[in-house]
Amino acid sequence: MIKISDHPVPLRCVVVDDEPAAIRVISTYINRHGGLHVLGIFTHALEAKAFITANHPDLIICDIRMPGRSGIQLVEGLDYKPYVIFASAFDRYAINGFDLGVVDFLRKPFSYERFCAAIQKIVMNHNQVPSIEPQRDPFIFLKSGRSFHRLMLRNVLFFQAFGNYCKAFLSDGKSKVFNTKISSIEELVADYGMIRVHKSYIVACAQVESFTNQYAIIRTTEVPIGESYRKNAVERLRRHMMKNGD
Repeated sequence: MIKISDHPVPLRCVVVDDEPAAIRVISTYINRHGGLHVLGIFTHALEAKAFITANHPDLIICDIRMPGRSGIQLVEGLDYKPYVIFASAFDRYAINGFDLGVVDFLRKPFSYERFCAAIQKIVMNHNQVPSIEPQRDPFIFLKSGRSFHRLMLRNVLFFQAFGNYCKAFLSDGKSKVFNTKISSIEELVADYGMIRVHKSYIVACAQVESFTNQYAIIRTTEVPIGESYRKNAVERLRRHMMKNGD
């Protein structure tokens, strides 16, 4: 989803997990991603702590329940604050993770798209590119075919799902298909004025010209508003239009 190598500094990461199957999956995702530099992989928290203390990685991808010392104890005992993503099969530990200020909690088993969504949350922060002002002109990286593409969100009218793919309809009248599920895109764009209005559609609030309880009008397109999304979608659209004087 994101190609971190397009940014000047990759994330230096350490993986800590006592399950060989989980290590294989995470390693595969990291290699497939192409923008994370792995400093080390450990199966015990104590071994990992010594290495982390000496090398100060940017990111730790860590299980929680492990023999000897838990992932939570590992993170609590560090003398600095790296980015942390917890990966566990047990939801009940999520609240402990977020209390520590971790970036994300991945419930095992998780998809490559979900993994990339977690990385997306930190990559812009990490690289601190002065010429980019993500709040004013945000973008995301999505994969199309074999390549990653920068998609400027100001150019997006709406997204439409097609199975495991998603099509972005753009303000210049063109469209682009990406190898990403709409649920993953929803996570990436949620903070940038885009909302899910239907199981198959995400719309840019700023592009909606009018709406009813049944659909939103974007240029000449009627985008349906699904029943299960209706209450939130209509309220969000109403607030946006009132705020912007539409």
